[in-house]
Amino acid sequence: MKFPYGIHGSDLKEYVVKHGGPSAEKNLEIYEKWFRKSPRYLFKAVDKNYQLTKKVFCDIGCSYGMNLVWSRAESYGVDIVPEYTEFAQNLGLTAYTRDVITADLSDLPKVEAVWCCAVLEHVDAPHIFLRKLWTLLEPNGMIFMWVPTIPPAPWRYLRHVPFLKRHLTAHTHSDHVNAFTPSTVRFMAERAGFDTIELNALYPKPFGWLGRFIFILDGVMYIGKKKESAYFGNSSRIGRAEYFDTQSSK
Repeated sequence: MKFPYGIHGSDLKEYVVKHGGPSAEKNLEIYEKWFRKSPRYLFKAVDKNYQLTKKVFCDIGCSYGMNLVWSRAESYGVDIVPEYTEFAQNLGLTAYTRDVITADLSDLPKVEAVWCCAVLEHVDAPHIFLRKLWTLLEPNGMIFMWVPTIPPAPWRYLRHVPFLKRHLTAHTHSDHVNAFTPSTVRFMAERAGFDTIELNALYPKPFGWLGRFIFILDGVMYIGKKKESAYFGNSSRIGRAEYFDTQSSK
């Protein structure tokens, strides 16, 4: 992968340390934690299968911009933490400080895809959140959303194996207010206006082919496409989506 417009020809470490913020020492810490191993496995796996970096996308929960540095210049990020978006802006990336649940997002550019990794489990109102992401997408736009999931029995008991524990207990983090299974993720996304393309655990080789069928570990990638209609089936909310979305977010 290549750096985006504005960072061509520069070493990423040097660039982040020089431009990220006023303290080079702090910038180096941020680089080591967030940028050094970027793009990470999930992002690369999705990019390989769906060419995400060739699309104009919005990174929801963009943090310091470690995914955006690999994106097209038209892509942008959204985060609730001003420190994160300011850092990304200092790198020449486009990032907005917004609370997706409560903020008006109508001024943001429509995108071909939304990337949302490890965010939904922190959100107080998941349905409103997903409906807001729906509004950011162009017709037939795609959503790539990873969430930690509760492993099914009997696989969950593998958490007692020391080297497997962290792969089976991510959903229990103290910051998480929601917990999911692959089925509930799919249900919620479809009720928010998406057609499911696939659910995939994105296991590494040689087990990658199992990712669509067996969900052993903690986490799943939901990949969907924006439907033309806002709500599912014969929902009483059809035709009144704007009212429900607006009222629910107040």
